Amino acid sequence: MPGRTSVAAGSATDTDCAADGSSAPRTAGAAPAAEELIAAAALDELPSRGTVLLDAGPVAEELARSLPAGGDLTVITNSMPVAMALIVREDVTVLLIGGRIQSGAGATVGGHGTAGPEDLQVDVAFITADGVSAERGLTTRAPVESAAKRMMLRAADRVVVLAPSERIGHVELARFGALAEVDCLITDSPCDTPAGRRVGVGVQRLTRV
Repeated sequence: MPGRTSVAAGSATDTDCAADGSSAPRTAGAAPAAEELIAAAALDELPSRGTVLLDAGPVAEELARSLPAGGDLTVITNSMPVAMALIVREDVTVLLIGGRIQSGAGATVGGHGTAGPEDLQVDVAFITADGVSAERGLTTRAPVESAAKRMMLRAADRVVVLAPSERIGHVELARFGALAEVDCLITDSPCDTPAGRRVGVGVQRLTRV
């Protein structure tokens, strides 16, 4: 896709990260477009068939709405909005992880139904984070969500983190994973700050949109 830059581990530089000139200041109204671009890039990480795990959050919801028709996917999620976006899809099997609904996040936490994240094995997990930094790794502002996110990481053969630009180099309260556990980070960040460059070289693969 035009404008997309993919950088292997250890090779992110100022030139790599700002190759498409997207370091220009963003306006407040650009956030929905960023979510759509990140979700579109995430489609390249989907298996042709198999099981994927979708975390909660606006980018994950956009990815759910963008899943191509006619696939053979099982989607496991702890997100009520993600499940509702897919409930009408006859070509997608949806499994909702049970638990208490976390106010404001639209995610279930602190429990499970027939299978919780600790009991699962999935092909790809698409994880959202409130903070992605080289020093603290993956963080969330809600400590009650960190345990579920940590189990999601461990359940997946591949981990794809979806993070809008404002979360790169940012640190939140509760840590749930390390950059070394991330197979691919997809972001719209220009990565042209010291913190952003450290994140870029800390993951196995960086995809910029």
